Amino acid sequence: MQYVKGSYRAATSPAAQRTYLSAALFAAASLALLAIAALAYPIFYYNYVPKKVISIPVHLQYDSGLHPYGVTSLSSNLMLEQAYDVSVELTVPRSPPNLDKGNFMVALYAMKSVPENPALSFSLAGAAEDPYAHVTEDNVVFMSRRPTLIPYTDPLVRTASRLLFLFYHVLYPDHAETTTLRIPMGELVEFKDVLPLSVLLDVQAGQTLQVYSATVTLVARLTGIRWAMYNHRIISFVVCTTAFWIAEMVFAVLVWLILSHAGSSESPGSQEVEADVGYASDPWTGATPFDSRSERDERVKKEEDDDDDDVKIKEESSERETLVDQPADDEEDGDDVWRESGAGTSFSHKKGGSLRRRSSRGGRS
Repeated sequence: MQYVKGSYRAATSPAAQRTYLSAALFAAASLALLAIAALAYPIFYYNYVPKKVISIPVHLQYDSGLHPYGVTSLSSNLMLEQAYDVSVELTVPRSPPNLDKGNFMVALYAMKSVPENPALSFSLAGAAEDPYAHVTEDNVVFMSRRPTLIPYTDPLVRTASRLLFLFYHVLYPDHAETTTLRIPMGELVEFKDVLPLSVLLDVQAGQTLQVYSATVTLVARLTGIRWAMYNHRIISFVVCTTAFWIAEMVFAVLVWLILSHAGSSESPGSQEVEADVGYASDPWTGATPFDSRSERDERVKKEEDDDDDDVKIKEESSERETLVDQPADDEEDGDDVWRESGAGTSFSHKKGGSLRRRSSRGGRS
């Protein structure tokens, strides 16, 4: 039972309570820093890893110049010093005018400025504005001009294909007579100093070219850490979150050590108070685990007083034994001796007389 009480006192001692509190605070701080690290990774991913594919539709303008053209604003997802593959996609019908065009050129200009009317919808100002007014050496960030051609198909093969897939051509006539031209305009294009804000697409095939839709596509060529974060997202999340959390914990421990050292150096009186605190030699005995210096002094003083009282009592008992051992005919001398010895004690003469009678009876016997 004593060991159970001792273990309970040790478990509920102030030192143990401080240990429990420190462990709870450490666990709470660790969980809070882990949550911050888990929240910081998506923010870092969004700001560091670019968007993989950026597709921008371009609305071509006809009867406004020699060739159909279009101006549109670029997305804000572009990043500096990131390689992109730039291409243009034209969806055109396989009509006789388009098949008779042969080869034609497609020009693309990326500019730092944004025209007043990016879509160049029909208006007097838009019709009067020259799209090439913004194409200057200082304003152009990237430019490219590439050729393209509608794929040629032999007439006999085309006729046999129509007869074989006649039912499909009847159900989906638009897909059957449509082709998509993909023109690569640039490979590994990087923007060093400034990002483009708009692009000008000029299809140099004359006003008779028939186009369903036009699209400018930028595909990011990811390498290194960006490639790993994009292709292995779960592993990257675990690794980066753990690294962020370890860095936060190391920094928090360093800050705590610095603050504790500064606090201990600023308050020297606390060290004196700690020096006055003493621990029991055996916490299992049930003693008070902490005694101050004043309490120890009072306890030592009390023990010295008790020792003095014990010494006095022992001296008195020895004197009594000597009186008992004396013979009966020396009563007068014993009386004198007892009177002299009991002068400074708390025993009265009556008590001394009783002792003489007992000693005399002992002598007679």
